[in-house]
Amino acid sequence: MKKLLLVLALLPTMLTAQYTDSWVNFKVQYDYWASSESGFTFVSNSNGDTLLFHEPTQGWELLDTIIYCNSGDYLITLYDSYGDGWYSVQGGIPDPVYFKIQNDCQGTIFEFDPSIPFSILDTLVNIQPCAPPVPGCMDTTALNFDSLATIDNGSCQFIEGCMNPNASNYDSTAGQLPNGLIVAGGSCNDSIWDTNYFGVDSADYWNDPSLFAIGNRLYIGFAGQQWFVDDVNVSPYNCNAPAVLIYVVPMQSMADGNGATFDPGTNVNAIVGEPWKMDPCVYIYGCTDPNALNYDPTAGVNNGTCINIPGCTDSTAGNYNPAATQDDGSCGGGGNITCSPGKTLLTVEIMFDQYAVEIGWNIYTTSGILIHDAPQGQFDGVGTGQIVTKQLCIDDGTEIQFTITDSYGDGLGGAQFGGIDGTWIVYTDCDTISQGIGDFGLTFSEVGIIDACIIPDIFGCTDQAYQEYNSLANIDDGSCSTLNLYGCIDPMAFNYDSTATAQYSNPNCDNLLTLTDWADNGWAGSFLVVTQGANYWGPFTLESNQLVFDTLIPLNTSEEVHTYFYSFGQSQGTRDQCMFQITNPYGLVIQEGGTNTFTDQIDVYNSPFDNGYYSSYPDCDDNCIDRIYACIDPLAVNYVDSANTDDGSCYYNPGCTDEAYLEYHTQGFVADYNDGSYCINYANFGCMDSTAFNYNSLATVNWTSVLDQTDPCIAKVFGCTDPTAFNFDALANTEDYSCIPFIYGCMDATQFNYNPLANTDNGSCLPYIFGCTDSTALNYDALANTDNGSCIPFLYGCTDSLALNYNSLANTDDGSCISIILGCTDASAFNYDPLSNTGDGSCIPFIYGCLDNTQFNYNPSANTDNGSCIPFIYGCMDATQFNYDNTVNTDNGSCIPFIYGCLDSLAFNFNPLANTDNGSCTPIILGCTDTLAINYNPLANTEDGSCLGIIYGCTSPIAFNYDPTANSDDGSCIPFIYGCTDNIQFNFNPLANTDDGSCIPFIYGCIDNTQWNYNPLANTDNGSCIPFVYGCTDPLAFNYDATSNTDNGSCIAFMYGCLDSLAINYNPLANTSDGSCIAQLLGCTDSLALNYNPLANTDDGSCVLIIEGCTDATSFNYNASANVDDGSCIPVIYGCTDPIQFNYDLTANTDDGSCIPYIYGCMDILAFNYNPLANTDNGSCLAIILGCMDQSALNYDILANTEYVPSNCILPVSGCTDVSAYNYDPLANTADSTACLYEAVGCVTGLGAPFGTGFWLNDGCFAWVIDVDNYCCTNTWDASCQSMYDYCQLGWPTAIEDISTLGIVVYPNPTTDIITIETRLSVEVEVYDIMGKLLINKYSKRIDLSDYPNGVYNLILIYNNKRFNTRVIKQ
Repeated sequence: MKKLLLVLALLPTMLTAQYTDSWVNFKVQYDYWASSESGFTFVSNSNGDTLLFHEPTQGWELLDTIIYCNSGDYLITLYDSYGDGWYSVQGGIPDPVYFKIQNDCQGTIFEFDPSIPFSILDTLVNIQPCAPPVPGCMDTTALNFDSLATIDNGSCQFIEGCMNPNASNYDSTAGQLPNGLIVAGGSCNDSIWDTNYFGVDSADYWNDPSLFAIGNRLYIGFAGQQWFVDDVNVSPYNCNAPAVLIYVVPMQSMADGNGATFDPGTNVNAIVGEPWKMDPCVYIYGCTDPNALNYDPTAGVNNGTCINIPGCTDSTAGNYNPAATQDDGSCGGGGNITCSPGKTLLTVEIMFDQYAVEIGWNIYTTSGILIHDAPQGQFDGVGTGQIVTKQLCIDDGTEIQFTITDSYGDGLGGAQFGGIDGTWIVYTDCDTISQGIGDFGLTFSEVGIIDACIIPDIFGCTDQAYQEYNSLANIDDGSCSTLNLYGCIDPMAFNYDSTATAQYSNPNCDNLLTLTDWADNGWAGSFLVVTQGANYWGPFTLESNQLVFDTLIPLNTSEEVHTYFYSFGQSQGTRDQCMFQITNPYGLVIQEGGTNTFTDQIDVYNSPFDNGYYSSYPDCDDNCIDRIYACIDPLAVNYVDSANTDDGSCYYNPGCTDEAYLEYHTQGFVADYNDGSYCINYANFGCMDSTAFNYNSLATVNWTSVLDQTDPCIAKVFGCTDPTAFNFDALANTEDYSCIPFIYGCMDATQFNYNPLANTDNGSCLPYIFGCTDSTALNYDALANTDNGSCIPFLYGCTDSLALNYNSLANTDDGSCISIILGCTDASAFNYDPLSNTGDGSCIPFIYGCLDNTQFNYNPSANTDNGSCIPFIYGCMDATQFNYDNTVNTDNGSCIPFIYGCLDSLAFNFNPLANTDNGSCTPIILGCTDTLAINYNPLANTEDGSCLGIIYGCTSPIAFNYDPTANSDDGSCIPFIYGCTDNIQFNFNPLANTDDGSCIPFIYGCIDNTQWNYNPLANTDNGSCIPFVYGCTDPLAFNYDATSNTDNGSCIAFMYGCLDSLAINYNPLANTSDGSCIAQLLGCTDSLALNYNPLANTDDGSCVLIIEGCTDATSFNYNASANVDDGSCIPVIYGCTDPIQFNYDLTANTDDGSCIPYIYGCMDILAFNYNPLANTDNGSCLAIILGCMDQSALNYDILANTEYVPSNCILPVSGCTDVSAYNYDPLANTADSTACLYEAVGCVTGLGAPFGTGFWLNDGCFAWVIDVDNYCCTNTWDASCQSMYDYCQLGWPTAIEDISTLGIVVYPNPTTDIITIETRLSVEVEVYDIMGKLLINKYSKRIDLSDYPNGVYNLILIYNNKRFNTRVIKQ
């Protein structure tokens, strides 16, 4: 409201801004007490107008406003009613107050510190002409950005929306958040809301209620304090109405939609009038790390759920993990490390007890140099019994000290506390430095020397590609001569190669990775990765709905396979249930883990301290193929696809070979093999042709007998076998039901009563008589029997051609004629005649207007007065005249012309003759009007005697020779020239008249910046410059140059080494011999090789690798390639090894064929579907439900699966269930409407009637007879009645309306909806209304009139191109 009052106060000034030549900007900061003490005015000194009067309405109020004004002098008056100035202290700190006036042309015009004590302070300021600023929006991101604006007027308009690029609904065009102002309650909370809610305008809320959804973020007040929406009350029935109340909480997690559940300390401190802003951004929370497994590219906010695969990401490291997405610092700490010459690999292995966090270890040289340190606490989280390995390369000959420590003081002796004892070993390939187990107290140390291992020389062929290869040789003696021929060398194999000298091994193969879970509920987030060299597969996991996961992995036999199992967070709680296996194509498990939840829990690799990964070399077996004996002819029935060696057992047509059996005749081929199972059923010989006269339905073979293979069938001769029939056939032996009885009638197709069904003419033919047969037609012919379509229906209407409603189609006058009455029939016409019915063109329209000829706007053409008359009004009607009157309509010659001038009697140029002010008034401006006076005022028009004489001199206060007494500048002003006025200084300036303290003394030196000894501080050259001499200036360098003064970076350090290029340790980088040259000694330098030579310093390729493994051929894991037994042999354990079988044996490693598959079914012997063969209950048992299962029974139970014994089914008993029928059956439970018999009650005829004719009412013909001739009911059943009955029995239809000439009956008539046409003829039906409009045209025996109105309709039946008419009534 304060802002509105300020705008209203400034509005007159702002509106006149376009007429001013200058402007000023007020920037004011009041103190705390300002609202009750302070203010200021801005008054023109020329005319006394107050351009700004401002008093603050609250403490610390800020004012930043622009006032448009004319150039000139203005009086600024600041006041403070208390007299202490604008000064207050809060918390010991004075309030920051200020008062400043400025514009773009003059800069700061007046600035004052109002904190000094004052009551009233007057200041006169001069405002010079200055183009006023152009107001507008200066924000380039706004919709209404004004490039011409020079001052922002707060009018910027922005697109509201989400401005955070991380949000899913980020709007790049948005420039501000949705916002509004905090409003007061209706009669409370009028200035501040100090609880857990605040008020917003209902219009702001209903503009978009979704902004205030529960949990949305908002900012309150100028400080922008963050809150979250908890609840909304749109209709508070208290003093807060009509504001909409927004309940808030400080944290999003607290927003529950219930405004009553909040922290009692919540206080929004929302000040009325300050803004609120709503953050509409919607964030998708998820993993934002692109390297993580669960990276979500749509997520905008990281929720800490990222899952990374830790491991070594250095591809050059021995323990490189290509699947790792996050380096865990383990590179070089695992895998096989190859040390450089002169260094030996040292391995440290520690198996922890249950207190790994207590253990630490380090290695120092005995001279005190640290080699490696693993402090206590580093192994926190390492599991019980887990082994951590660290490998280090140490210079040969180094004496080291290994120290292991325990913070508790019990060493690795966890067994004494119910766990296990740990162990440690520190070793090289040929020596053990330290080894121990269990409790060692707080610390234990051992010293040892790192020496290169010495292996004796063994000469021989070291190339495995040759037949002379010696696996023990470590020095090649050149004896390799004959290359191996690789192939299958097993003579029992199918592909045995007698020429092969060495067994071929497959270099790669697909291995099956299988994941299972002992609890059958998935891995709960744990996952597994398989790596080999630079390749990896995974990550793999087992979902909650999976029991087994299988996938193939292509592996080679030359690189070691590593398997890493990762388990983080909650998934670690169930990791002991996870199990995996990698199986080669031949069923050999090359890796597995988690095979037992207690004794073999899967190893975890979550960090470099776990080292819980699995490693092994794949075995892809050799290329030998076992012989499989069977029939190998693909055309044979017993062909075995997997066989590769024929055993002579092939056969091609197995079947029955005995003619006495049915199968012999039905198999369709001649069998060459019979094992007794094909001949089952004896054949029945006889005629099998169902069309034959002597067809035998029991025969299965169409032979006379097993010995007589002739066809026994006799053909049928069809025909009528009834000698009384019209078409009796004496040759027929099989009745074809074609017998036709004698039918008597007219057989002349040209006669009226031709009977197409008759086969015997009885002389009854009648000729056609054509005419109109419709008795309701205008031209009905009673003698006609055949309608010729000439019927003319009665058409009622007015037949008078002179009548108004004459109907040219009518042929019968119905008395409805109306006479013609001429006149105006337009009800909207002036002369409308309501009695006329025929327009004669005489209509006159209404013409509205003034009918009074004494009025100004009299209309002689009008015939209807509309009250629009206007009287004459006299006056001046010339709009160019001074006294023009726009209310007159008649000019009376009184116009007076405009006389322009100044009408202000107080103005300098007042014109008493003028009647129109032309804005030329010039106010009286007092001043000196003497152009020679010093204070001549060119704006003054009235002399006030203030003129002053001219005093010449320099009047510029900023000039060197300023004369304060002069009032007229004579051009003698000399500007200040600042500089050094001391002539003994380096920078003496003889033109300066004012010393500015800048004098600089002479500083001698070399001032040439291209010289070596350039002195940047010198200002005077003394000839001492020395040129640059480039070279190596380091006296310790190999190429030191004593003559150079500038180092050019060419110094080469002394590099000591062997300079002999033939030496083993020749150093091409060395420039100074240190006498260390070592002659070459050839041999195997691999300390892991079988023939390692510790004296050799140059590898000659003779190394023989040690292949460890099980060398016992009877063991389960026998390795034929191993040359050193590593004690890993596993005995063969027979059993079922298929984990998907019912009797799977987890301990077995060799399948003995005893597996029993799971047979799922119901194992409850009391259940309806009990399966005695099932061994695994699948939950499918169904309870026995007793009930009637006969679908034809009345009480059939669709849910029943077991029949009652005895059965409770109620079978249907059909009969007449109508108690009003004559033959009602009380035992019947199923109605048979055709069974009921009804008496013709009231008739003297019918069964039970006095005459006992034996007819029932539901006998159609009987009902028809008594309906047509009521005499047959009420009197007697005479010969006429019987004749009609016989007529009906011949098949002719019955009805109430009988078109007798065709034997067609139409009924009922009248009808309420359906008309039935009883006839055997195919007739076309047409139905017309009484006006002759065709309504229905179709071939049908049922005509539906339900959609037509009640009335009379003409029904026309068309047969044999003849039309027959009758009238039907719908009512």
